[in-house]
Amino acid sequence: MNRWGALAVLLAVAGALALRLPRLDARPLHNDEGINAYKLVELWEKGVYAYDPDEFHGPTLYYFSLPFLWLSSARNATELTEITLRLAPVVFGTGLILLLLPLAQGLGRGATIWAAVFLAVSPAMVFYSRYFIHEMLLVFLTLFTLAAGWRYVETRRALWAALAGLGFGLMYATKETFVLSGAAMGLAMLATVWWNAWRRRRSAVLPGETGTRQASPFTLRPFLAFWNGRHVALAALVAMGVSLVLFTSFFTNARGPLDSVLTYLPWLDRAGGQSPHIHPWTFYFERLFWFQSPKGPLWSEGLILVLALVGMAVAFCSNRTILGSATLARFLTFYTVILTAIYTVISYKTPWCLLNFQLGMILLAGIGAAALWQLCRRKLTVSIVATALLAGTGHLVWQAWRASQPYAADRRNPYVYAHTSVNLLKLVERVDAIARTSPDGYETVIKVFSPDSYLPLPWYLRRFAHVGWWDGVPTDPYAPIIIASPKLQARLDDKSDKAYLMTGLYELRPGSFLELYVEIELWKKFVANLPRETD
Repeated sequence: MNRWGALAVLLAVAGALALRLPRLDARPLHNDEGINAYKLVELWEKGVYAYDPDEFHGPTLYYFSLPFLWLSSARNATELTEITLRLAPVVFGTGLILLLLPLAQGLGRGATIWAAVFLAVSPAMVFYSRYFIHEMLLVFLTLFTLAAGWRYVETRRALWAALAGLGFGLMYATKETFVLSGAAMGLAMLATVWWNAWRRRRSAVLPGETGTRQASPFTLRPFLAFWNGRHVALAALVAMGVSLVLFTSFFTNARGPLDSVLTYLPWLDRAGGQSPHIHPWTFYFERLFWFQSPKGPLWSEGLILVLALVGMAVAFCSNRTILGSATLARFLTFYTVILTAIYTVISYKTPWCLLNFQLGMILLAGIGAAALWQLCRRKLTVSIVATALLAGTGHLVWQAWRASQPYAADRRNPYVYAHTSVNLLKLVERVDAIARTSPDGYETVIKVFSPDSYLPLPWYLRRFAHVGWWDGVPTDPYAPIIIASPKLQARLDDKSDKAYLMTGLYELRPGSFLELYVEIELWKKFVANLPRETD
């Protein structure tokens, strides 16, 4: 890629940061972010981390987030902000664009530039680059592995094989669903090698022959001949080594590697239907390509889908002036189709998982956009294609801004899923204000009881030294401040003969609420200190 192409990629990086960085605290933490924040703080403050195979993911997010905490001005958890927590996903989400550079020769200059633009402005990519969960890191490491693998195919150098192994090992240590991307990679490699071998055999038949010579059936021979056994062993050793280091928490948790295998037992139950996150096969497509809730705006990344389909079509043409590498384009087609099918078939679905196959679609969309541009011969068609691409890209930019700013926590946003209500922040503000009027301040005792998850409330109450958590009403439920789920029907105001007042009902997330009870004398003191209205 020449310097102008590299400059275009760098401009895409700048645009990506412009969409990802502003107001990173525009929405409250999702409950998954709250869990991750707790585990990160424990690692940061106490140096303690042990992989938990039940309900949690791998260690890379925490270890890769530590440098951002070290570089921040925060000295403890109470000074840590949502902005600092979300910087790591921002960096990895933006870093995806730079990973296109090793692929530039295979994609072609035009396809690389367009793919960089789409990675920068895709609403899904932007929204989840501002989310403190594992998904964006997994997507980054997937592209890292693909890029290193492609460079190995081009050069057959051991260094690239080792880097591909490093990426794959880090994928393993990031999230259990790496196996789906790994399976898609393996099947796509098989399909690509076989397809290319079949095409070569067909082209070997001389023109004018009547069909007495036929292409031989597919065999494993082309695929096996494709690899250098020593390089494969090197990649495998690097992958196993890096995952071993991380799952053992740098050799302090011997059970970690075993747990990284046992974790698939509960996850298989969820994937098979034992989960509240069971959705129809159309779930991802509705969110990506046509989503509109009542009284909400229309959302669509249809431009990327259409261009990806064009990219898939040209991947199997023989015009080398259109494609950088037909082999890479075909691999990306097989990989994307296979991975999309896998995620579609699995009943367990959460919207951030779509990023994994959306990555392949974006790379193919880059190829499709470049192909359309190169196929235009007349000024009129050039103008039409240019206008459509610029208008479509502008629409993606507008949606990306809207999703991450005014609709950051709005249920009418297709990427907002079981998210913490903004109303919870009012509860936190009220508890904080009441505590400031208490003689105990942040030493005030708070009791929280709910049969459902109360996350991310522990994060927002981290300033308080004495907070207790129960999944039912405890034997002694009373404390100066009490937060209870209405499902428990605590009715502490009646049971205490009005020694406690229920002072408000707050939404935790859709369909989940919390009641705030305050000891009557503390409440009176709080009310007495409220600002007086002036005439």
